[in-house]
Amino acid sequence: MSISKIKPRHASEGRSIAAILKDRIDYDKNPEKTKGGLLVSSYHCGADTAWQEFTVSKQIYEAETGRRRAPKDDVISYLIIQSFKPGEITPEEANELGYQLALEFTGGQHQFIVATHTDRHHIHCHIEFNSTTLDCTHKFNNYWNTYKTIRAINDRLSREHGLSVIEKPKEKGKHYTEWASGRRGASWKDRLRRTIDRVLPTVSSYEEFLAAMRQEGYEIQTTRKVLSFRLAGEGQERFTRAKTLGADYTEEALKERIGRPMKRPRRRSAQLQKNGRVNLLLDIQSRLQGRGPGYERWLKIHNLKEAAKTLNYLTEHGITEYDLLAARASSAAAEFEQVSSAIKQYEKRMEQVAALKTHIINYAKTRDVFAAYCKARPKDRAAFCAAHEAELLLHEAAKRAFDDLGAKKLPTVKVLQEEYTDLLAKKKAAYEDYKRLRKENQELQAVKTNVDALLKIEQVQEYRREKENHQEQGR
Repeated sequence: MSISKIKPRHASEGRSIAAILKDRIDYDKNPEKTKGGLLVSSYHCGADTAWQEFTVSKQIYEAETGRRRAPKDDVISYLIIQSFKPGEITPEEANELGYQLALEFTGGQHQFIVATHTDRHHIHCHIEFNSTTLDCTHKFNNYWNTYKTIRAINDRLSREHGLSVIEKPKEKGKHYTEWASGRRGASWKDRLRRTIDRVLPTVSSYEEFLAAMRQEGYEIQTTRKVLSFRLAGEGQERFTRAKTLGADYTEEALKERIGRPMKRPRRRSAQLQKNGRVNLLLDIQSRLQGRGPGYERWLKIHNLKEAAKTLNYLTEHGITEYDLLAARASSAAAEFEQVSSAIKQYEKRMEQVAALKTHIINYAKTRDVFAAYCKARPKDRAAFCAAHEAELLLHEAAKRAFDDLGAKKLPTVKVLQEEYTDLLAKKKAAYEDYKRLRKENQELQAVKTNVDALLKIEQVQEYRREKENHQEQGR
């Protein structure tokens, strides 16, 4: 069963088209989602230079046609998401099918990349194609019911490859990510709050905060001085206004919180023993044995198996006090976050190194072509460009990358390769810690959540008993 959808990518006020395309294409070909980039294919562009080549085509289009639109109306690329039923197809076959879909739908008139993601239980392809045609004379016409054309091509290709097809699809439904988030009880707002809380302490300015949020995959919009975020790459269709997240997330509050961790109200621990300590094992066991309406409801939701897992964990790890549990949970979360940040930094630098290496190689390969173009007579240059369009685009993209770098002397390909190898080794070592810490953090947070729920039940019941006693004494 293969499902497809299309989404236009718009320009943004205050950001360059190149920066927007880079962010979106970088997300598409994320090495962690595409087996280190092995599941990325491209048409009439390089996977590492696609965002630059897309940008150059738009500059040529504007120069040749004189057409220019406001950012909110300017579609710079289109995203097609093609999802497959779990177990029906291999990642390599999915990438091939995504390439066929993109080539047939665009008629071979647009550059595109196909990135197959394997980080979810269902394999899916992100197909990003340039809104500008290869000859830079016009843009893609997103006609009414475009998705039906994509669906028809996708269904036919699926049948040809022996995949199941939805015979009577609904006209409109939830994106898979939105549906899955709803089942988990999560939401775009909850995710945005967590991301902001994690990013703010690590930045030193408001501009750096916005840049970090873009690195996290968020699109940012400031309309009528209202700050909004959207994870379009993961299916979020509407922007979320920051001020709707709460008083701590208005633009003014965010600026005040820069460089500082989120201050949260301290949770009151239950004082069940005279010395102020809570022996969790004995206390939780006695509560579950004694039961009561509050515990009955908790067990109905979480079941006895979950309660037994909580007790087993506390026993195996020798945790008999709430303060110790809270400290370990906090420490595990901090360590996990630290390793996650380190891996992201390694990945970011690896992308920069890989891109620079590609530009240096492309520049060397196309230097003679560019020199010949410069020597050509003005009247012959148009024909020369048509014959050597790909080489000239790569050369211009490389020169622009060098200018942005601002370095007087470029490193050699050998030096870059050595740095990339070193970064890859560091990332692999960090990833081993990442897997271990992720498991520890998940277990501790789940145990602490269960314990907090049980302690809260006791507090509520104690409050009710006190209230009933006061009412009896007042009679």
